[in-house]
Amino acid sequence: MNALENFQRMMSRQKPERLPFSLPLTPPLVDRMEKETGTRDAVTAFNLDFREVDPVYFLHPEKWRAAFAEIGFHAPETAEVWFAGLTHDYPSAESLGAAYHLRQMLHPLEGVQSVAQLEKLPWDDFRNPAMIAHLPETVKKIHAEGRVAVGGLQCTIFEFSWYLRGMDNLYVDWAEENGISDWLLDWFTERSIVFARAYCRAGCDVVFLGDDVGTQQDMMMSVGMWREHLKPRLKKVIDAVRATQTKPTWIAYHSDGNIQRILPELIELGVDILNPVQPECMPIDQVVGQYKDQIGFWGAIGTQTTLPFGSPADIASAVRVCADWVKRGAAITVAPTHVIEPDVPWTNVRALVDAVKAVRFEWKG
Repeated sequence: MNALENFQRMMSRQKPERLPFSLPLTPPLVDRMEKETGTRDAVTAFNLDFREVDPVYFLHPEKWRAAFAEIGFHAPETAEVWFAGLTHDYPSAESLGAAYHLRQMLHPLEGVQSVAQLEKLPWDDFRNPAMIAHLPETVKKIHAEGRVAVGGLQCTIFEFSWYLRGMDNLYVDWAEENGISDWLLDWFTERSIVFARAYCRAGCDVVFLGDDVGTQQDMMMSVGMWREHLKPRLKKVIDAVRATQTKPTWIAYHSDGNIQRILPELIELGVDILNPVQPECMPIDQVVGQYKDQIGFWGAIGTQTTLPFGSPADIASAVRVCADWVKRGAAITVAPTHVIEPDVPWTNVRALVDAVKAVRFEWKG
């Protein structure tokens, strides 16, 4: 049974052979992986189950820099100006050490005063067919490997909007009802609908949506605010997937933190998989026990606790918890709850790989 067949069985609760597995790594750990395995491709190094596909982004940083200057924001020369004007700066490598991959987020639209200013910006054309022309062939190659093709849209609506505007300004916009942040949310909603449909037409097996809306304790906004500003827009993206898919397509939704208060509503919207299920604030036994018949799970191995500070035995125990829930009818893909940072010992990375690979399900009947 190949990875795609096994994942389909897992999601359909039809006796999978093993645990699907994903292993996102930060660049410093990719460097270590290359030394250990001879490749920078984790899928090849560890025979993982998933490959992600993304649009090709055609960038116009100079247009954005000029437009930013007109509204009073001057991007540092060292900054990267990406699609839709998303801007990050790079601190000196010496100041970051082993965490050289970290960047400083800038908010170039924090000084915008009106929707009219937004409309004059050089917004990239997300309907450009050249951005998605490669997707069918890429998905075909992934399926030829026997793997699961995942369409990446993890920053779907909210995150990119506040990255540009600043989270505090976005909340003020909502309170003032000035339309600025709603314009940004609508722009990213339409962009996500276009890409989600493209993923479905290309034959992706999973469309991975998401926006971080939780803190370690609770929602980072009131549930009422989420329902007013984000839920209807997320519904539009999910409805676009359902209207376009021509075969089983699972919708995954990512949010860090504790989002238990909106989990029933995510299920209502049609989310099939919750990611990452942080054990530090979303207790695995509680959440999986309550919702295993309504939604699948992807993650569950803590990158705040178990991976950096646990022993190989602790990691194996966390994997066994997932396997035991699968035996009780849950659908679980094992993965770290975020990209693995360089403070995680390589022995623990190997321990996670070995623990997942050791699981084989034996079903009676």
